[in-house]
Amino acid sequence: MNRLSPLDAALVAGIIEAQFPQLVPARVTFLGEGYDSAAFDVNGAWVFRFPKRGDVERQLLVEMRILPVLADRAPLPIPSFLFHGQPSAGFPRHFGGYRRLAGVPGILMDPERVPYSVLAPLLGRFLSWLHAFPAGEAARLGVERQPIGPLVEEIRAEALEDFEVLNAVAPDAPLETWLTCLKSGVAEVRSLSKPALVHNDLAAEHILVGETARTVTGVIDWSDMALSDPALDIAGMFHWGGQAFGDAVLSAYDGSIDDRLVRFIAACRGVGDVKFGLETDRPEYIAGGLRALRLCAGA
Repeated sequence: MNRLSPLDAALVAGIIEAQFPQLVPARVTFLGEGYDSAAFDVNGAWVFRFPKRGDVERQLLVEMRILPVLADRAPLPIPSFLFHGQPSAGFPRHFGGYRRLAGVPGILMDPERVPYSVLAPLLGRFLSWLHAFPAGEAARLGVERQPIGPLVEEIRAEALEDFEVLNAVAPDAPLETWLTCLKSGVAEVRSLSKPALVHNDLAAEHILVGETARTVTGVIDWSDMALSDPALDIAGMFHWGGQAFGDAVLSAYDGSIDDRLVRFIAACRGVGDVKFGLETDRPEYIAGGLRALRLCAGA
């Protein structure tokens, strides 16, 4: 796999052993990374996340404050940071570790074998709980407001800019249909007067499922958490399983959502997944992104 981060297992082991003697000897293996953070398994029991930029570090510090509060109340398991790493000569930013949650990321599963009807009510109830969390309490813990309108335009602009990457992996796909969908956009999107606490990156790779895929064992990577429109999280459901799965989640969800908006967000993020998969040699992201486009932008 191509790596974006200069960190490796040996360096991370030294950093962790220097700050957390209770984890010595630190047996470290690389788990994965995105544009924002790199993740490592430590002793088969802990996940440590290392932010790549200052803005990601600041968001991680917010996660460290709010996730323990959420974890005490959440209907599904979520991370709760127990190790708070400090900047050092080995790594110049704060970092953190939490107990590893069981399960495998949904993106690694064959989508034809995912029991969407079983997972939908679990996720619908989870999102109902999350979006009802007191926004004022989230704000006091450091979660920032993110207006939905500018964010959708940003997502759309990035998808259009990156659209040409699809030519390399899906030349026979209905690219003109997809491009028309992205160019058309959606009607004016207005920010809610009372935004909700949202995960803001609730895609299949951040939903852990059990070995039989009949239960959700965790919701991870809260680095994009914000006070914004619930449509951002519902879009992840459409991205993973299409209209049928999205509707099934909504049937267990306390609230209403703009169907066209969530499909559009899901399609735009599909382009980003393909680009990320190509840059990091992650075929599951390429496949997932193309599937999201087929499901949400037209076959």
